Amino acid sequence: MIPLNLKPLQNYMLDQTREAFRRSRRVILQAATGSGKTIIAAQIVKNALERGKKVIFIADRIVLCNQTSNVFLKYGIPHGVIQAGNRRFDISQPVQICSIQTLNKRGCPDADLIIIDEAHVLYQGHIEIMNGNPDAFVLGLTASPYTKGLGKYFDFHIEPVPIKKLTEENYLVPYEIYGPSIADLSKLKVVAGEFTEESLSEVYDKKDIVGDVVKTWQRLANGKKTIVFGVNVAHIKHIVEQFHLVGISACQVNAYETDERDEVLDSFINGDVKILCSVEVATKGFDCPKVECAVLAVATKSMIKWTQTVGRALRTYGKKEKAIILDLGGNAERLGFPDDFKFTRLDDGKKPKNSEIEAKTKLPQTCPSCDYVKPIGVRKCPACGFTPERKPEVEAADGEIVKLQRKAKKEYNLQEKQSFLAQLNQYAFEQKYKRGFAIHAYVDKFGCEPASRMDWWKREPVGKEVLNYTIHKQIKYANRRIL
Repeated sequence: MIPLNLKPLQNYMLDQTREAFRRSRRVILQAATGSGKTIIAAQIVKNALERGKKVIFIADRIVLCNQTSNVFLKYGIPHGVIQAGNRRFDISQPVQICSIQTLNKRGCPDADLIIIDEAHVLYQGHIEIMNGNPDAFVLGLTASPYTKGLGKYFDFHIEPVPIKKLTEENYLVPYEIYGPSIADLSKLKVVAGEFTEESLSEVYDKKDIVGDVVKTWQRLANGKKTIVFGVNVAHIKHIVEQFHLVGISACQVNAYETDERDEVLDSFINGDVKILCSVEVATKGFDCPKVECAVLAVATKSMIKWTQTVGRALRTYGKKEKAIILDLGGNAERLGFPDDFKFTRLDDGKKPKNSEIEAKTKLPQTCPSCDYVKPIGVRKCPACGFTPERKPEVEAADGEIVKLQRKAKKEYNLQEKQSFLAQLNQYAFEQKYKRGFAIHAYVDKFGCEPASRMDWWKREPVGKEVLNYTIHKQIKYANRRIL
């Protein structure tokens, strides 16, 4: 057993979770893959145990139950595991780590605190457990709370520390995305908001396209520990075969062949195998910090899948400096960078108000010279230095006089205004200013009080924009006093 010591940002996330539970009994904690959600959950469980509470931690996969159990053992948290055939079964313990599939068959013990891992995948069993424990506090953990209807079961959502802040503070490594086009995506068909498996298979599971996956990896990520995400089991097996043909060690895991899964995963995590191919098994909760590259040999319209797959490569490890994302499905150009995605509210099935509908943001573009996916607003490619010719923003016919417009001030959406206010609150707290400082500063910035639906007292780490703004206000106030 070793002491459970949270890092500063993890402590901050813990404090924000406590504050959220003062407002609601059902809270979603959004935290990026690699930020330490399980460690934070372990601290919450320890705190609950000290108060004599009963806790159940629910995971939706065997591997996630085992990972959580190992973490709890490491930090001296006594527990039982409710999962078919698990040797740690002990129903007398006040903490139970449970497989949702097993709970569906055996029923769920009473609990004062329920923690749901990967809460964006909410089964009917989860809902029944919450309904059967109406007085329990429920914490949902996820990096991607974008599931439709999630707001019907959780009342409160927090993202204390976004991906960019975690990267700035070295909790995650930065990433680069390359997006070479290897398939004709115009042939893809959409059903219920996602590309169909049949059309994806027709486009991607061809010998020349599968071969291009390997060639692209050799060109841009040769030698790096890599996870490749494919369309289906047949597709990932073909990718493995192509890697083997060029002498590169590769393996695959899927949801159907489970007998040797642990051995295969161990050969990738701890052995010399460079490439792990998967469809869904490695998208959620799979913990291998050594991974330096994620390859999406598939296209998706799901922000959940895009965020989860990119997140597999972002964990810090040793001298790892960055992650390489090979996006072979045009996902970045379709969905944007995961850390640019603006999320404001849990979907509760209701149509959002006009004030809550965000304008569609610009999307990143692929460099035509080297396939590097450039962040929004970047012209010169950071990878190869290519600068595309600037096109005029206004085209005018001969003799037409066009009025040039002054560049507009930055416009803020509701989520950005909420973040600005939360950072002002944190700044005021750190400087020991009076409670009204943040509201006055907000009014000075935006010309009105915060909207009533905003959380006026929420706090989050202070970023560069807010810090510069407070310095500007101080200088402005000092000059006013001198005059």
